[in-house]
Amino acid sequence: MLLEQLLQPRSQSQVLARLISILQSKGYAPNDWIAGSEQRTLIELYAEAIAELEAVRLAITQGGYLESATGPFLDLYAYNVYGLLRKEATFERQRFTLTCSSGFGPYTIQPNQLWAGVGNLRFNNVAGGVLNPGGTLSLEFRAESPGTAYRLALGSGTTLFTPLPGVTIVNDQVIEAAIDQETDAQLRERCRLRWAELGYGGTAAAYRSWALSADPSITKVRVLDQNPRGQGTVDVVVWGEGGLGSGAVAAANNIIQQKKPLTADVQVYAATAVNVTITATIRVRTGFLSQAQGQAAAALAALQAGVPIGGIIYRSAIIEALFVPNVIDVALSAPATDVTLSSVQAAQFNANLTWIEV
Repeated sequence: MLLEQLLQPRSQSQVLARLISILQSKGYAPNDWIAGSEQRTLIELYAEAIAELEAVRLAITQGGYLESATGPFLDLYAYNVYGLLRKEATFERQRFTLTCSSGFGPYTIQPNQLWAGVGNLRFNNVAGGVLNPGGTLSLEFRAESPGTAYRLALGSGTTLFTPLPGVTIVNDQVIEAAIDQETDAQLRERCRLRWAELGYGGTAAAYRSWALSADPSITKVRVLDQNPRGQGTVDVVVWGEGGLGSGAVAAANNIIQQKKPLTADVQVYAATAVNVTITATIRVRTGFLSQAQGQAAAALAALQAGVPIGGIIYRSAIIEALFVPNVIDVALSAPATDVTLSSVQAAQFNANLTWIEV
């Protein structure tokens, strides 16, 4: 059988036409069989079964190649050929700070008591504590569901869904950034990078592969391989949205130090976060405020995730991200110009958005 036939399964109608053609060549007259007759029903069942079998054959054939395997077939291929598992989605964890006005409180906050966020993006407090009158209390909150849709830009989570009189809230630090389940394209990229690990020269691709596989929270890697600290030096800069814990950096460093060329002087460290304050006035249709706020927060988080270490944040991209459905106008006042990051910097957005219903 030709490869083209393996990759082009026939539909039920195509198989049925072929079966009818074969029967006609044998002297039968299948075109005379009325719909619902025993003969017609049997031949249609055979055609359906053959078409389904060919569809399965296509999936099996595609599953044997990195470029064409998808979903569970790609999972099997990546694990059995490259020893890689798909990264699963994780929960966003952020610090929210509650501020209590004088004359209110004190409040004893229990774990899992409060829900905060913006729009449909809700976070639940993991820890508890005491919020005194005129004081503040910072607590860890975890997203309601996993995935990057819950990557709230800092400063945007100002809604306390379980309100306390005299208390305001804002998200001011990312503890652990969420990741989505690794896509087929991302998993294929890690598989390809594995080939670079077979060389003895310690290529940039090999360093990227080692770092990306060291910890699920590492989503960005930049390799500075032009002797950044002098002859024979290499710097590996890693990042996860909102920052990385020391454990993730240590895990990457441990793997890289074990696998690097003997004479290479390699340093592994987290990128330096650069706070990019986004100040804008957004006009939105009346009745769609909450929905638009949630969509804009998610769009800004996705934009931040797409900016590489040392990348450029374009004003036009920010405006486009804020122009979610039902937004009429976006007046962006900051940043005033495009922001260019240095080779060791990663962007962290801080949203300061004014919403006006019209």
